Amino acid sequence: MSTHIDLARLLGGAILPSPVWRRHWLASLCQQQLPLDELAEQLGGDPALSGTVIGLANAGVPPGERKHAAVNAAMLAVIGLPALRQAFAAPAAPTAACEHFDAQRFWSHSLAMACAARVAGDALQLAPADELYSCGLLANCGQLALATLHPQEYGQLLGQHGDAARPRLLCEESQRFGHHQLALSATLMRGWGMPDILCDAVLCHAAPPGFGRAGRMTDLAWLLKLAGSFADLILRNGAGARGPALAAARVLGLDGEHMETLLRHSNAEWSEWRENLEPQAHIVPCRTRSGTRRRQPGF
Repeated sequence: MSTHIDLARLLGGAILPSPVWRRHWLASLCQQQLPLDELAEQLGGDPALSGTVIGLANAGVPPGERKHAAVNAAMLAVIGLPALRQAFAAPAAPTAACEHFDAQRFWSHSLAMACAARVAGDALQLAPADELYSCGLLANCGQLALATLHPQEYGQLLGQHGDAARPRLLCEESQRFGHHQLALSATLMRGWGMPDILCDAVLCHAAPPGFGRAGRMTDLAWLLKLAGSFADLILRNGAGARGPALAAARVLGLDGEHMETLLRHSNAEWSEWRENLEPQAHIVPCRTRSGTRRRQPGF
């Protein structure tokens, strides 16, 4: 039996949950009037809130002008602290638990993929690094939407197909809900006003266009596939087959040695921020990555 997603409920991203402690923490930082560049870094670990804030900023951009695609100090200044406080204080609607959906892994993977997209994208010079970070962070927010909108049905689907290869899972999602998670991610990103080329890259990055279809969007899709493979490896402490990552790296013109270097750098950047995923890390006064540039050893 199919249960189609109501796209009207999805648009705007208001249904996407964030941990309550994180909303309180960010609201507290606004009250402290933390410098906006530091606030932007703290905000950058949360896909739901990052997308919402990007959408707030883009709502005020006049037609024809370039819209925002990343959370940074300039964008937060456009929104203003009062509006940010309101956004962080607004409670998400309570949702039922989604069995078989590992929320902690979702947050960790999103952050790891964001770091990998920034590191690899910066090396390849495909787009501004902060925009690639946002793209990696938001690339899988459609799965959070599925787990939130239809927790029981999606939990059942994950119980049946959660261990299947990703193309199979996406196919099952499409059949059950009318849209798979990457289509929902792209829909959310378009609703937040992000550039079409980034949304299109997210939509197809699980199976990017073939070698004969060169173009910037294709390159970005392969970059996201590489970043996703890096995130999988990072969350397994470097263990696992390198085949998917190496295949994407070769399409992008990277050899195995260069790929391993980028993977180590991605892991190091993620290691700097992984403590921010834990509530107890925010009991102490705010520390930002720019003030604590500690490099962790690679795999």
